Amino acid sequence: MKKKTVSLIALAGILLSFGSCRKESGLTVNFPSKFEGKSVELISLLDSVRVDSAKVSGGVARFNVPSVGSPVFMQVTVDGRVRAYYVAEPGHAVADTLGNITGTPLNDRLSELLVQLDSVENLDDTKAYTEFVERKYNENKDNVIGDYLGVEWLKWAAPERVDSMLAAAPAGFRSTRRVKYYEAFARHRAATAPGRRFIDFKGETATGAMQSFSSLVKPGRYTLVDFWASWCPYCIKELPALAELREKYAAKGFEVVSVAVRDTPEDTRAMVKKRDISWPVLYNTQKVPYDIYGFTGIPHLMLIGPDGTIISRGESPAMIDARLERLFLTEKPVE
Repeated sequence: MKKKTVSLIALAGILLSFGSCRKESGLTVNFPSKFEGKSVELISLLDSVRVDSAKVSGGVARFNVPSVGSPVFMQVTVDGRVRAYYVAEPGHAVADTLGNITGTPLNDRLSELLVQLDSVENLDDTKAYTEFVERKYNENKDNVIGDYLGVEWLKWAAPERVDSMLAAAPAGFRSTRRVKYYEAFARHRAATAPGRRFIDFKGETATGAMQSFSSLVKPGRYTLVDFWASWCPYCIKELPALAELREKYAAKGFEVVSVAVRDTPEDTRAMVKKRDISWPVLYNTQKVPYDIYGFTGIPHLMLIGPDGTIISRGESPAMIDARLERLFLTEKPVE
């Protein structure tokens, strides 16, 4: 049986946001067998309040949330990671084992939108993704799906556009905890944009000794920094392309450096061994690089020039390949 975990104060705030005429919003989430017995939480997106929690039993977790005419955008999380996105509104919604939620008007709309987002994301083109999210945000300002899209846009937006976007956004959106968080990340991106010098930080070697990031960025060489984690499937998928880039350009003065974020050293070492990663790896940096460089998703590639200046950020391996072709076109190999 699920347990109500939200505090009385937080619950009062959620109920007030739904209004005085209470109607029930239900959610059934189906899970693969590996999730059996795990705790599942409903987290409101903008203020990160835990609204409810339930245990997976028989492959299912069930929630009942008070709801009326003011829907709330929520995250379904397991072990601190988002499993699905959900709009609490009158009616009963159901999530399949992949986290796709349908059954009420806004959840049906959100489900279709997330398919489109995945399709654009698979293009591996940050600019195209950011433009798509901005367009959909403007189309959904009249409903809470716009809250999600606005946050998603903030994660990737050009820092110089953030102020104007927030100035035109509803006050209830601008003042929330999550929006303030990603607004700060935009400032970090501005401070580490192409043309700026990279900022140093510390991690560990494979044996646990302290090591600075700067010790792996060799003067006179181009360095492609791969912020990654062993649990990130997109990161693992990208490794062969990074290996090809290294082999193709190493003689011309190029190196790849992987920086493990939000990962345990044990899991990182296991993946390094499994995937036979032969280039330098900085371990156990956790969220420090996020807070310095303002990126919000991995893998995140950053190309640094021979003088320590950041050349590009957020490009795909194919884009990096084309860029390196141009950079090395007239340069001689490094002795």
